[in-house]
Amino acid sequence: MSDKNKKTDVSVIINIIFVSLFIAVCVFVYSFISKDNFAVLKKTAQQTYKDKEQQQLQLPEKTKEETVVELPPFKKYKFKYTYDVEIFGSIKDMEVQILVPSDEKEKQYVSDFSISVPPQKMYNNGTTNIAEYKLENLENQHIVFVLEGDANVRTYTLDTAKKLNKNLTPEKDLSRYLQPELYIESNDSVIKSAAKRIKGSTKEEIVQNIYEYLQKNIAYVAIPGTLGAKKTLEVKQGKCSEFSAAMVALCRAKNIPARLVIGNIARKEIPQHGWVEVYYDEYGWVAYDPTKKATIVKIVDNNGNVIKEEKRYDTNSHVNYIASGRNEWNMFKMHYTTNPSRNGTARVSEKIEIEEM
Repeated sequence: MSDKNKKTDVSVIINIIFVSLFIAVCVFVYSFISKDNFAVLKKTAQQTYKDKEQQQLQLPEKTKEETVVELPPFKKYKFKYTYDVEIFGSIKDMEVQILVPSDEKEKQYVSDFSISVPPQKMYNNGTTNIAEYKLENLENQHIVFVLEGDANVRTYTLDTAKKLNKNLTPEKDLSRYLQPELYIESNDSVIKSAAKRIKGSTKEEIVQNIYEYLQKNIAYVAIPGTLGAKKTLEVKQGKCSEFSAAMVALCRAKNIPARLVIGNIARKEIPQHGWVEVYYDEYGWVAYDPTKKATIVKIVDNNGNVIKEEKRYDTNSHVNYIASGRNEWNMFKMHYTTNPSRNGTARVSEKIEIEEM
């Protein structure tokens, strides 16, 4: 073998060794880098999993906060209350009180309110806003009080209250709403006897049964004056004030806090109205209208034939009321005294106008 061939063989062997070493180094470096990458990827994956797990744990709370509760919509009305006072002869002094609609969270919001005759005093008696006037030495006069404004209203029924699921009107002392008073004779034997016949395992059931009891036993008759709860149950008839007085009295006889509400129903015909609020610890004051008639529901078979008709007593009817006063019987109160030497008299006429906007 020539020297030239020997050199070639040696060169080939050196190249093979060099290539082998290069491959070995590459494999080692790759292996090292891969291990590092794997560790990083593993760590990243673990952190991602933890983050995702944490997000999943927090998701129900976030979802609860963002849940939109579907409530009955507010409706906007323009109201105008006109009280026309005519004075005949001589009156020494006169006191006038007018109930004023006010804001009630989630129930009613009043805006652009005005009153034609500025009151000497405007105050809240704990449940109601009142404009008060004290007038003296009146003779053959004509005074017109006009209250007007806009009201966004939504009746706060039990259905609405359950959806909101919070007490917007917490009361510290409910004793006044459990006691008998004028026209609400909850301690009378007639009221107590009727209350004993009304059953229910929960407050909600008892109130519903009181409502149904009145619907079944009291006929709507537009009688003059105010009978009160006892007389209403005896004669078994009356208008909204009688239905409401009876419901409040029966609730109180069952140890359920209740009160009368006076105001106007959002309608053009006969808007003046009275209804009831019942207090629930979970929801606050909830509106019931015991004067509202039962709905006749037709029960049909699979062929559409009417099998029978049933009365349904729905206390959750979404009727809008512009509330003015609570535990009040009139939106306008007038008291006066005459001069000893000259007799005088006064009368008031009321006009209520409500228009949906």
